[in-house]
Amino acid sequence: MKFTIFACLVLLPYSVFANPLLGTWEFVQGKYAVEDGFVSAKAPEITSIKLVTATHFSYITEKNGQFSYAGGGQYQLTDGQFIETFEYGNIASLMGKTMAFDYKVEGNLWHHSLTENGQLVEAEVWRKIKQTQYKETYAVHFTS
Repeated sequence: MKFTIFACLVLLPYSVFANPLLGTWEFVQGKYAVEDGFVSAKAPEITSIKLVTATHFSYITEKNGQFSYAGGGQYQLTDGQFIETFEYGNIASLMGKTMAFDYKVEGNLWHHSLTENGQLVEAEVWRKIKQTQYKETYAVHFTS
């Protein structure tokens, strides 16, 4: 039992740091397949924040300052792929769908692309938002 706890504690930091996608990301640009070619999108017309934890992803997107869509669910990283399964959101066609994006991280940029049947469906670039260090003190008083 003691060995199991020790092994988990020793391996925890490695598993946390082995995932380069953990954190908060902001949308930079994207290219999307449509019926007659591709459309492109760039910040600031499209603003989106994506949060990636050890097990889940979540995002919210605005277009020209107006809410557009949000969603998220569980994901896995395997062999250079970010495999996401949509579990919640406001786009019905994505619910329950699993998509395998090829990805690479270069510096603070996350490039990912989705190919289906040999055709590019989507390619996006996200920038990692630098986390700032700060301290705040909260006083909480409970009365009965």
